[in-house]
Amino acid sequence: MNKSVFSRIVLVMAVIAGVYVILTNLTLNKVGIEIGDQAPDYTLPTFEGESRSLSDYEGNIIVMNMWASWCEPCTREIPDLMKLHDTYDEVTLVTVNMNSYERNREDAEAFVRDFQMDRIPSLIDEEGEVASLYQLQHLPTTYVMDENRVIVDRIDGETTFEQLEARLANHFSHLEE
Repeated sequence: MNKSVFSRIVLVMAVIAGVYVILTNLTLNKVGIEIGDQAPDYTLPTFEGESRSLSDYEGNIIVMNMWASWCEPCTREIPDLMKLHDTYDEVTLVTVNMNSYERNREDAEAFVRDFQMDRIPSLIDEEGEVASLYQLQHLPTTYVMDENRVIVDRIDGETTFEQLEARLANHFSHLEE
């Protein structure tokens, strides 16, 4: 085999490898907690004793809310979050109790019961895994994700049904009540 043919083969292989690397990087979402990142996945227990992962809800728009039972803004916004759940079939509301921030688990269980949150995925962050993963600074904190778990919005602090509805409409024009 002469040097010219060998050089061409090496060049073609290098071009193919370069195109592969570029295409692979363009199609993969960066995992992180900023808008545009794919939200980190996790698996946590539910208040019913099952395990659920955030990725279980891919395919739907996800509104993930982090809360604690002693948090007054959390208490005020939960009815609006439940209204959002009841209004939009395409939206999955996932709530994550910051159990490592709770005085005791019974308070969190009473909160879930009082607000009928057993109708939605209500997860328990017992060890602070999600709080750490998402670098939680405020309660409540709410993330809005698209069907591929890409973060499109984040709300630090209390929100309302109207605010969430406006933010969802801004990102998802196809949503219908």
